[in-house]
Amino acid sequence: MLLGELADRLGVSTPYLSQLETGARSASSKMLRKIIEEFKLNQSDAEAMTRAAAASKPNKSDSIIIDISGATISDRALASHLALSFNRLSPEAKRRLREMLKDPSNG
Repeated sequence: MLLGELADRLGVSTPYLSQLETGARSASSKMLRKIIEEFKLNQSDAEAMTRAAAASKPNKSDSIIIDISGATISDRALASHLALSFNRLSPEAKRRLREMLKDPSNG
């Protein structure tokens, strides 16, 4: 089934469903019920899906605050862009970033 078709069936936009799929947004309990009903999941699978959705929701302890108040506008924009796009980075991009940050001669 294509993402657009499922979005139509669930009564949501394709971009919203894509955000759920990639983890950029968390599914509400109402959305979980719609998905469970659409796929006619049995109770065991529905409970597993609900647990997985709850485990994937970010909580306040997952957040960090970085003081960049003394940074230039350009550096602040870079830090903001990195923070906003971090979850979309590929594993390879994250590996390269870790390597760059480990080696002070890269900066």
